[in-house]
Amino acid sequence: MTETAQLLSQALARIQRLEDEAEVRNLLSTYGLATDGGDAEATGNIFAEDCYIDIDGATFMDGRDQARGIVTSPVHQEIMPNCAHIMGPFHIKWQGETAIATGYATVYLREADAVRIWRQSFGRWELVKRDGRWQVLRRTSRSTGRDDCQDLLLRGL
Repeated sequence: MTETAQLLSQALARIQRLEDEAEVRNLLSTYGLATDGGDAEATGNIFAEDCYIDIDGATFMDGRDQARGIVTSPVHQEIMPNCAHIMGPFHIKWQGETAIATGYATVYLREADAVRIWRQSFGRWELVKRDGRWQVLRRTSRSTGRDDCQDLLLRGL
């Protein structure tokens, strides 16, 4: 391979990584917008068909159909339309066509004339690129204050 071809190949790989990073960050932001908008279909489409979701070791969902239940669940419906999911920032580790995004999620809730933090959590989002798009394969979420939340964060470094 010539030096020019090698430089071009390296530049294209860097551009692809930047495009992948932008897509992953947008995907995670879309989660907040879709759930707050009450769009179960858009929320489900963030996840891979064979995804697994673990929220606080108490709520588990297998597959995209169950992922849609994040929006349709009674708990979420009770806080609609007064909630706002703020996602990030995220630290992303890459390995080929997989990525792990570790970061924060804060859910704000309006009650009467005040807005308060309803839930603050740490999240680990394991993603895979399939069929030309990034999808969440596994989501692990832990509320702040739990014994296992720091471990989840430190695994992302």
